[in-house]
Amino acid sequence: MDAARFQRLLCEVAELSARQRGALIKVLRGVDEGAEAIAIAESRRPADAPCPHCDHEHVQPWGQSNGLQRWRCKSCRRTFNALTGTPLAGLRKRELWLEHGRALTDGVSLRNVAERCNVALSTAFRWRHRHLQAPSDIQASQLAGIVEADETYFLKSAKGSRKLIGRRARPRGGTASTRGLSEEHMPVLIARDRHGATVAAPLFDRSEDSLAYHLEPVLAHDALLVTDGAKAYGALARRLGLGHVGLNISAGEHVREGIYHVQNVNSWASGLKGWMRRFKGIATKNMSTYLGWRRLIDAHGDTLSERTFVAAAAGCAP
Repeated sequence: MDAARFQRLLCEVAELSARQRGALIKVLRGVDEGAEAIAIAESRRPADAPCPHCDHEHVQPWGQSNGLQRWRCKSCRRTFNALTGTPLAGLRKRELWLEHGRALTDGVSLRNVAERCNVALSTAFRWRHRHLQAPSDIQASQLAGIVEADETYFLKSAKGSRKLIGRRARPRGGTASTRGLSEEHMPVLIARDRHGATVAAPLFDRSEDSLAYHLEPVLAHDALLVTDGAKAYGALARRLGLGHVGLNISAGEHVREGIYHVQNVNSWASGLKGWMRRFKGIATKNMSTYLGWRRLIDAHGDTLSERTFVAAAAGCAP
């Protein structure tokens, strides 16, 4: 590299973000990010983990392949490694996984991800959904104490579909054909307890059965459910034998006795919608993926890093 190009390169370094500078320092120090990503993935597999093919406990080391320790099951005789059965299995360019994780941490668009990782846009899309497959399936294991629940609504989107049924095409992130809520919107359930445990999932409708599908497995037996006045929540509380406070929001009742409200849920929903705007309308079929991404951000806070996404994807059971 000649002196002029080197000087231009030095000027561009000043424009890098803190995360990008960190990545540059690793490269200059000779850090192998591909090996680091594999080390994170292998650390997610316990030493006594069973065979992912048949769940048999007796496995033995069986050499290495592509930089990964390989194992062989003594029962089914099949081999596997730490990535077998996870979303990262068979995914190439592992030296870019951490850079992709940085892009997820920054929440940038797919085009920016493709540019940062120097991959095709289709590859960036596939990587995003591979790395977020595990978070999309992980919800809070229990909601206890005072549990707030409410829905927020997103405009349905058929982005990526070859055919539209029942309506004409509209711009990405557009508006519904009629004012207010309609069949063009999809409800998303958000339930949070006062400790910050969160369940967020798309709903087919606001029926008791639809709510029970997501809430019944996680609500503690002594939880107190606080919601708006929708009848389905009251029916669900009676079905599960839970206490229930139904606020008459339409009449202006937002707080009862100073402690019963759904403000935590509404705040989380507001943050979710503000974060979603950058994507200019996501496909409805991918809503669970983005909700999982947001829950991961919420759970880790300031400790969220590129390693978080690699570790989450590597720890996903088949």
